[in-house]
Amino acid sequence: MRKQTVFAASSAGAGIVLAVALVGMLNWIGYRHYARSDWTSSKLYTLSEKSKNVLKGIATDVRVVVLMTPSTPLFSETKELLDRYKAASPKIQVEYIDPERDPLRTKTLAQEFGVSSANTVVFAAAGRKKYVTSEQLADYDYSGMQMGQAPKMKGFKGEEQFTSAILGVVNPKVPKVYFATGHGEHDPDGMDGDGYSQLRDAIKRDNLDVQKTSLLSGSIPADCDLLVIAGPSAPFADQEKTALKGYLDKGGRALVLLDPVLGARSRPSGLEDFLKAYGVQVNEDLVIDPGRRLPFFDLSAVYVSEFHSHPVVDGMQGLAVLLPVARSVTTATAPGASSTILLTTSDQGWGQRNLAVNAAGQLELKKAPGDTPGPAPLGVAAQSDKDKENGWRLVVFGNSAFAANQYLGNAGNANLALNAVDWLAKQEQALGIAPRSPEQVQLFLSAGQMQRVLLISLIGLPACAIALGVAVWWRRRR
Repeated sequence: MRKQTVFAASSAGAGIVLAVALVGMLNWIGYRHYARSDWTSSKLYTLSEKSKNVLKGIATDVRVVVLMTPSTPLFSETKELLDRYKAASPKIQVEYIDPERDPLRTKTLAQEFGVSSANTVVFAAAGRKKYVTSEQLADYDYSGMQMGQAPKMKGFKGEEQFTSAILGVVNPKVPKVYFATGHGEHDPDGMDGDGYSQLRDAIKRDNLDVQKTSLLSGSIPADCDLLVIAGPSAPFADQEKTALKGYLDKGGRALVLLDPVLGARSRPSGLEDFLKAYGVQVNEDLVIDPGRRLPFFDLSAVYVSEFHSHPVVDGMQGLAVLLPVARSVTTATAPGASSTILLTTSDQGWGQRNLAVNAAGQLELKKAPGDTPGPAPLGVAAQSDKDKENGWRLVVFGNSAFAANQYLGNAGNANLALNAVDWLAKQEQALGIAPRSPEQVQLFLSAGQMQRVLLISLIGLPACAIALGVAVWWRRRR
């Protein structure tokens, strides 16, 4: 009898040990090998192929320090997204610090990384640091605040910001972007509505340096990776065009934004004929599109959502661009150059060549002989046929105001400007990551529906439980 007891106890003990071992093994396998699913309709937490390609190419560890309290509105979205990054690359090391519960550790890290604001995500690698604040993570709709409603998040930009920050710390070379000056161009340091300070800051977040330069010296800085000519209102001198030609012929990159020549003080830039040799034709007209007229704007404001196939605009399907007062830009035949139209008006748009009437504020609503037929093209990308990887590249748009502070936040304007910069500066890895729209589900119930819900929850469910108990009691009694 004693042997049987010992045997039973030994068997039970062995079974318990095996069960614990099996549970531990299953937990270990589940920890090492698991699958994650994103059931949101907008795929809010799914990494794009661009981000996955960036993560695959990381050769050094990237330290990510999240200085946020769990009560921060975007904490859960940030944590979920960073979990995706960790799952995609073992090089991503994430640390969460709660400034309220661990103030000493927060102060130490703030001094180490130079963080001056709360709710910041720090990316660090090889001595380089990039910062993403909570204000950069989302776009909000404040239209309901006048009615006492809280702001609503209309776009989560976490992936765009995080991937850009990772590129910034793992890439040892910082490309330099120079803005041309001396012809009335938009100022990258300008803080007013006509300035380019917001675009400058966005370019810097993409790990590019921004400087200014004058072409009057007859040369372009040797370390210039991209030259931006943003809305000149005065002509370029011959020595400047010679310097620009030499720069492009040596594999230079340029973003050229040319506005229509309207008003007595405006003069052609002189680059119109110059660009034809590189496969780009800039027309002397004013584009209007009656089929896309916007409220509070006249017909000179063009609303564009028709994009062609090119890396600059491939990620912009479903977005739109607002171009106030634009001219048409199309392709031209030039030896050694290949060019592609990037975006156009609708079929109802065209380019009016009667600039004298347009300058007087009298837009004609019918086409005239010689007008640019629709759909009117508004931007062109061109590059060398001989060396598409390291040869010259050009992007030309018929408007410069779309990238100014006053309009950059409209629709997809920032996407278009930054995509052009990234393609020209050979930063294609950062292209096409658009903000994700969060799901905001609301349930509206009438007074009658609310009453039925109340009756079912307070009376119906308890009554069902009582009836079931009585039925069980009656059956056992019999």
